Amino acid sequence: MATEVAIFQLKDGKSPEDANSATGQVLKDTLNTLTEQKGFQRAYWGTESENPGTFRLFVDWESVDDHINFTKEDHYKPFLERFGQIADIDSAQLFHCHFTPHPPSEALSDHVSPTTEIRVYYFASDFNDRDGAADMVKQQVANMEKEAKSHTASAGGWTEEEVPIPGTSDKGKAYVALLGWQSMEAHMEWRATPAHEENLKIMDQYKDQIKHHSVTHFSGTLVQKGAGGVGDVTGDAQEEILNPQGGGKNPPKTKADGTTTKNNDDLSGAANSNKKSRVGG
Repeated sequence: MATEVAIFQLKDGKSPEDANSATGQVLKDTLNTLTEQKGFQRAYWGTESENPGTFRLFVDWESVDDHINFTKEDHYKPFLERFGQIADIDSAQLFHCHFTPHPPSEALSDHVSPTTEIRVYYFASDFNDRDGAADMVKQQVANMEKEAKSHTASAGGWTEEEVPIPGTSDKGKAYVALLGWQSMEAHMEWRATPAHEENLKIMDQYKDQIKHHSVTHFSGTLVQKGAGGVGDVTGDAQEEILNPQGGGKNPPKTKADGTTTKNNDDLSGAANSNKKSRVGG
């Protein structure tokens, strides 16, 4: 299982949020085509809060090969050309992540997380302490789970491919953390707390290895096969995704280590089982 991460720059004046607009119809056609592909599971789309002209698309696939096979189909070029009516295809960034937990729906879908903080840590190609760096993020998330009441869910994972490191001409490895919040303002309030300062200190172990660190926010709309429209999720589908064992009401939190909690007060945190390390969130 893997999640495709695609980042596009929208063409001037294009706003996909209005489903009744011409731009919204192009997006709807794009998503409907995706839902028909072999191996497609679900998708999440939205624009960055800081940069509304930047469009982000996350697509859960059964495997990376399913996505690659789709790009080899005869209908892929027309599909891309259609989406190219509203977005700059040539400048797009695309890579795959293996998130834990999969699917990362709770951290990405606004049904649970009205705002998603997308945090990316870039390392050199020869960086070889992937487990330690992942534990760094998990420790920070565990701290958030204990202290930040407005934090809703999380997921994290490494990119399968090497990706460009911003501000350099190099490529490297990247760890992507998806952190759900009740609002962007709630995240900003968290950043002003002593607990956040402790999280910053956790990064010190890797301060020389982290080549770049980015943080942005978006509100993700969930789409899945058979939903019937852009952003349309049936009650049964939402329930199955958010809480397959117990229904969609009061879904448990999902931690970065793949475990869940029954409610916001049941947050023992994973810090005791993780190494010390650091992230900026």
